[in-house]
Amino acid sequence: MYQFTTTNVINSQYAVDYDGNALLDSNGAAVDKYVGSATQLFVAKVGTFKKANIVALHKRPYQAGVKEVAKITITQVAAGLILRLNIDLKLSQSTLSEYVNYSLDFKKPVTVEILATNNAANDAASLVSALNTLKNRFGHSYIIASANSAEITLTAKDTSQRFAAITASIEVASPNSIIQPEFTTIATGAVTTNGIIAFGDDAWMMRQVVLPTAENVRAFGISKEERPILGGNYTEYTLRYSKTKDGQDGIVSGATSITTHVFWVKADLVSDFETELDKLSLTTPYKLTAVVTTTATLDTSDNTADQMVVTGAIGAITFVSDQPTRATVNATGLVTTDGVTGTGAAIVTVTDAVGNTASITYTVQA
Repeated sequence: MYQFTTTNVINSQYAVDYDGNALLDSNGAAVDKYVGSATQLFVAKVGTFKKANIVALHKRPYQAGVKEVAKITITQVAAGLILRLNIDLKLSQSTLSEYVNYSLDFKKPVTVEILATNNAANDAASLVSALNTLKNRFGHSYIIASANSAEITLTAKDTSQRFAAITASIEVASPNSIIQPEFTTIATGAVTTNGIIAFGDDAWMMRQVVLPTAENVRAFGISKEERPILGGNYTEYTLRYSKTKDGQDGIVSGATSITTHVFWVKADLVSDFETELDKLSLTTPYKLTAVVTTTATLDTSDNTADQMVVTGAIGAITFVSDQPTRATVNATGLVTTDGVTGTGAAIVTVTDAVGNTASITYTVQA
């Protein structure tokens, strides 16, 4: 009863009614959807969150999807031999029926064969043509293939596809059968661009946040203003809130509720939403911040150093100095003037796994 989660989608800077009409105050002015202050965060139609009771606030930004890309180079094969290309397709965070098999993985082998011509570029073009012609039962190709001379590039059709294995093989004489050849591998492909599942795009929102059920999409359904917008990208903010009941009597006297409140904020509102969050001056990080622990001035005469500390990062982080001849930075964020020759400004930028950045400007002096 006292441990629950609320989820709200924010599509507008101003509060609206269930039909999308703007809510107005007594002066006829639009009512803000969210308002922050030094003591609390107010979100219309959700609640008021006092700073003293906010346990944590985390941010996960929108992440664009990336289609996986792999390449394989076809070697020259004697004319007349069977040349086979095997592609083992696998799904990540998807369960399409087309990929169901005997194992627990959702995967599907895609195989095409041609008669080799003793010309690697021609064979690669023929394999690409065969791949692009191959269709599933719905009339769609499995992947997108192209050739540049003897090199074949394979591109996934969507961000959930993965290339588990890619091999090219040719027929060899079989000691076991005079009609069924055996095959030996002559080339192996490799992934050149790793696929990434999109986070916070419209497909994610409809799959994970607001399912397109009849109740959610009907013309007179409630909370229509919180339906994900097609083409919209959303950033997730998760707020943990703790409140102990006041008073000395009652069956819940002294009980503490810890609730979770998730806000999905449309991309064009993220900056304004964070402006209101910043007014709270929370100690719990919700976005990437680079903090200088000593000073932003480095002296080349005594090789001074400064350790950068990062808060609010998602995944692995990297540090880069835009002026390595003035100040260098290692993988742990230690900025130093060891071995440098220049003076002036040097900007050290930190980037996390989803592309968030923060930077500190150092003054390097002799």
